[in-house]
Amino acid sequence: MQKVNMMAFAIVACTALPVWGEAEEGLNMSVIGMTFLLVAVLTSLAAWIVHHLGSLAFRRLHATISRLPIAAAIVRSKDGELFYANASCRELLGVSKVENRFYYPEGIGARMMADVLRPLQPGTGFENVEETLQLGNSTIRVLISGQLLSYRWQSAWLLFFVAPTSQANPYVQIEQRVFQRVLNSLSELVYFQDKAGNIIGTNTAFDRFWRGRREEGLIQGDPTGIGETPVIHTWTTAPDGASRLLETNKTVMTDEDGLIIGTLSISHDVTDWHEMQESLKQEIEKREVTEQILAQRNTLLNSILNASQDPIGLYNEHGVYVGCNEPFAKVLGFSAKELIGKTARNVIDPEMLQEFYQTDIKVLRDGLTVKTDAYVILETGEPVWYEIVKSPYRDPTDGSAGVLLIARDVTERKQAEQQLADAIMELQELSFVDSLTKVANRRSFDEQLRKLWHSHMREQQPLTLILCDIDSFKAYNDNYGHQQGDHALQEVAQVFDSVIRRETDEVARYGGEEFAFLLPNTPLAGGQTVAGKIHNKLAEKAIPHGFSGISDMLTVSLGVATMTPMPNQDYGELIAMADKALYKAKADGRNTTRLMAESDEF
Repeated sequence: MQKVNMMAFAIVACTALPVWGEAEEGLNMSVIGMTFLLVAVLTSLAAWIVHHLGSLAFRRLHATISRLPIAAAIVRSKDGELFYANASCRELLGVSKVENRFYYPEGIGARMMADVLRPLQPGTGFENVEETLQLGNSTIRVLISGQLLSYRWQSAWLLFFVAPTSQANPYVQIEQRVFQRVLNSLSELVYFQDKAGNIIGTNTAFDRFWRGRREEGLIQGDPTGIGETPVIHTWTTAPDGASRLLETNKTVMTDEDGLIIGTLSISHDVTDWHEMQESLKQEIEKREVTEQILAQRNTLLNSILNASQDPIGLYNEHGVYVGCNEPFAKVLGFSAKELIGKTARNVIDPEMLQEFYQTDIKVLRDGLTVKTDAYVILETGEPVWYEIVKSPYRDPTDGSAGVLLIARDVTERKQAEQQLADAIMELQELSFVDSLTKVANRRSFDEQLRKLWHSHMREQQPLTLILCDIDSFKAYNDNYGHQQGDHALQEVAQVFDSVIRRETDEVARYGGEEFAFLLPNTPLAGGQTVAGKIHNKLAEKAIPHGFSGISDMLTVSLGVATMTPMPNQDYGELIAMADKALYKAKADGRNTTRLMAESDEF
């Protein structure tokens, strides 16, 4: 609207000027008016060009980040408002999309994101900043990298999120043994190498197949330079002397900082599948000789199809099925006789049909062999994973193009992969949970305290810490035994966990018989209230302790401390205050609570 008004003003000025003065003056004023008009038009044209160039650049940026396999988002720099999140970001962080708008998940808001990004504003970019984000009732550790850019004429961050792999710890040794048992249950040959190419681990199938000739089973070359050939096919000799074709998938392994530490190689025997595919291709090519030979080859092809337990099908460029075996037809809910002549759009689910169509284009147009995975639920309700290989072929009778589809049941392999993923998830979860009491461990407590300290420093809110010590617990262990002592710790942890009501509060096993409570945005009076509930709940639990010297039931001493963090302070001061308050509670006869605020003498 502003550009139109400027042009109108210039035109009116050029039209009116000759009327206001003499002829000579009118001529000069006309020249000036034409100049104004030219400037207005050029200004409007420049604004239009900049706007559309910006739109073109954004469309290219959007097309790029929407296809990225890692999580990416665009966030307004001044207040953390979420402008855009690609599919990987929505899956990793739980971002939701409603029409053309994007929304943070529960636990993450624009204000929190702005707080994370605010210290980074002075620069134009940053890399691998580690943050722990709250997603509902759970947390996720991510590495964030970002770059400042202009989006919709506003300053914004282009952010990338990567979830680092957690490190193993002494509490997960049993899970590591489960992990090894899962590996040993696989029929595939599995081995691990470090960056130097040295073997650091194998499974039973690998050791059995390559016994006495381990070096022959290794894929040669730099283990970190496999990006161009991640799948390798190798002919070799099995222990029984037969020639076998091994298909090896080699994957880079990285640590939590993204540094390469070695490779994982998984090999499986594809000899039968390969020979079947080659045999089918040869038979299709031989159909070009004569009609008689074509008929003979069709007979042989049908014999091969019927002999194969793997689903095999042929359909032409129009999606019409021209050949298949019974396993293939059964997957689609038909017999082989019923399926021949039907089109794919009449028998396949529309969503799956669209996915198949994308791969068929590559086969029919580009002549490529394409491998994909498909999840199918049979009519019996049985779920099955298939590895599908599509290859191009031409009908020798009319020269029309078509697709040869060979499927292999890989359900067992997918289940094994899922077991591996579940085991890894359990390892990650246990790294922040005390194995005995099932509450947060010391590592989780330290990380949560550090995070809360900095957020409370920014918001200038009070942070309360309660340190708890079970009274005379050594006497309990000495008289009831350590097994009963462990059981008592579990019961006490359950009591403590029942006291915590807010999602932001945390109870952790601090060490031995000591526990700690973190209460965000809580003044000293609130900490005192929670301490009273701890004493009451533990009294209601009534765990017998005949050797306490204080009570005939198990009791605790509590030290409560509250601070509003300042830039020149460290969270170690809060721990020291709570520890001193706990010492006073013990010195005053135990089974009591003592408080300490910043104004108290330290």
